[in-house]
Amino acid sequence: MKPLPLTVFVLALGAYMTARAQTRKPALPEDTITSEIILQDLLYRHPPEVENFSQEKVFGPVEQQPEYPGGTHAMYKFIEANLRMPRKAKNARISGRVFVSFLVKETGEIGDITVLKGLGFGCDEEAVRIVGLMPKWKPARRSNKIVRVKYNLPILFSTN
Repeated sequence: MKPLPLTVFVLALGAYMTARAQTRKPALPEDTITSEIILQDLLYRHPPEVENFSQEKVFGPVEQQPEYPGGTHAMYKFIEANLRMPRKAKNARISGRVFVSFLVKETGEIGDITVLKGLGFGCDEEAVRIVGLMPKWKPARRSNKIVRVKYNLPILFSTN
């Protein structure tokens, strides 16, 4: 008759975990979301002085993608010349790609750098640092107007 207390304990633990799993975090107050949207609008309300600048938000394809000065080959040469393999990654023999997303603004400057998929061991921070060092890009165009574009870039880390 000893299995009965164990069964009761398991059932009680299961009920507790089920009740705990169904509790949800409270939603953010609407004011928080609204204030973030207002802040973003204020940042883009007074864009830099660029001729043929489009104030519309672009969703969809652009006719001319943003371009690193000198092209893609020059961009990868820049990355290769400035990339430093983090010591932690080198010691752990980590290799792979860090996928970074960033915004190429109307002026060609890089902003809003985020890691989409990282490796850890300091590689993510190094990828963000490299993208932050990049010179101004040639901005994207849509309907002959300069627009800001989100750009995704894989950065390769290798122990070789």
